Amino acid sequence: MAGKFLTIFLLLTLSLGGGYLCRKLRLAGDRAAGWLMTAVAVLGYPIVNLLAIWDTQLHAADLWLPGLSVVQIFLLTAAGLAMGRFLTADRGERGLFAISTAFGNHGLTMGGFVVFLLFGEQALGLASIYFMLFTPVTVLLAYPLARHYATDKPSGSLAGLLLRSLFDWRSIGLPISALGILLSPSVLALPRPAFIKNLNIVDILMYAINVAAYFGIGLQLRMSYVPALKKLIAGLAFTRYIVGAATGVGLVALTMLTPWPLDWNSLGGKVVLVESFVSLAVTCVAVASMFDLKPREASVLFVTNTMLYLIVVLPVVLWIYR
Repeated sequence: MAGKFLTIFLLLTLSLGGGYLCRKLRLAGDRAAGWLMTAVAVLGYPIVNLLAIWDTQLHAADLWLPGLSVVQIFLLTAAGLAMGRFLTADRGERGLFAISTAFGNHGLTMGGFVVFLLFGEQALGLASIYFMLFTPVTVLLAYPLARHYATDKPSGSLAGLLLRSLFDWRSIGLPISALGILLSPSVLALPRPAFIKNLNIVDILMYAINVAAYFGIGLQLRMSYVPALKKLIAGLAFTRYIVGAATGVGLVALTMLTPWPLDWNSLGGKVVLVESFVSLAVTCVAVASMFDLKPREASVLFVTNTMLYLIVVLPVVLWIYR
């Protein structure tokens, strides 16, 4: 297990460093990063999620997973909007902080990868169920928030912002995610082609998307921004790891009051708990890049928050599930 986590740590670090070096050598820059991050968010994540969900059998209690994920995102959005007013006077930074607080790295570039390595492909499938509404919520919440805070004088109604996000070409992940649910054993039960598992297609795509995403973040990274962002960095660590874990535990406990509880030791329960306090989502950097919402600051928040997760939080997760 230690070898696997060392592998992912080196993979992500080298990808990030490679992107940073390419920018320093002026081989590529912010424009390339923007296109790369858009491709990862718009096509990469939805396609792998489709393949994982397609082969995952749902049980009654598992239906809690996407609902709990959405509830937590809205709770943390509210917390981020409230805290942001005390951390920065910059409008764009407040919007970026709210999105960063709300959206954790539940997918293939952290949370999904962690549960995959800890518990196997079935856990990855459940993780995909947990964040299967992540794309719709990103489109319907993160996109409008980014549009709203990316300008000093926002125009248009909330309904207009939602419609623009819904019919944006970057929202193609919505039908892709829906297709995965439709094909799954719980709906149409169409078998996934055997070659996908035989050729380790999911594994290959996971590693490829990780490399692309972290390379793109490295292209935008400006570590000189760290001192100016120290309050946001500290506030983000508190909300993602302390508030996030508390809401995760609370939401799982609430399911125990229902006829379909999530057990603490069940695979679904473990996935929810691990996912509830993962680091800032790569998607946040992608959204910031797509809508020009402080993308360089987003990269700094992502890197510092991810390093805190790998160095401080992840060892605690490993100790709990040792």
